[in-house]
Amino acid sequence: MKALHSDLVIGLVMLLFSIAFYSLSAQMPADPAVFPKLILVTFAVFSLFIVWTGIVKTLASKKQGTQHLAVFENISGPIVTFVALCIYVALISILGFFVASSLTAVFFMLYFGVKSYLQVLLVLVIMNSFIYMLFVWQLRISLPTGLLL
Repeated sequence: MKALHSDLVIGLVMLLFSIAFYSLSAQMPADPAVFPKLILVTFAVFSLFIVWTGIVKTLASKKQGTQHLAVFENISGPIVTFVALCIYVALISILGFFVASSLTAVFFMLYFGVKSYLQVLLVLVIMNSFIYMLFVWQLRISLPTGLLL
């Protein structure tokens, strides 16, 4: 088995993700599909950059005789982030936007090492206040309420 750098594996997964969702956005009406297509093309360009750096790192490690296998130690952070965001998207319709966003923000702050509960509380209050004032008051967009709020 060939030794691949974890950047190469992550970049390929991201590239496949962007290609798959770009093909799904082709089924949308033309005007609403512009923004998702723009985001997915940008995502694909960055994925290609990560693939390229992964190829360079893999070739450099082969030249030096070292191996960088794509193991879970190297890619556990991106995997946890992806799974947490999938759970967040599923929770929005169940718990509501503000509750799901608050739970996700707390999870990410604790996961990435924020120890101060005061910081966590301030971020939640500021984030939810800003989103509520911008989207609900100013733009009059109704956000998903779910079962709780």
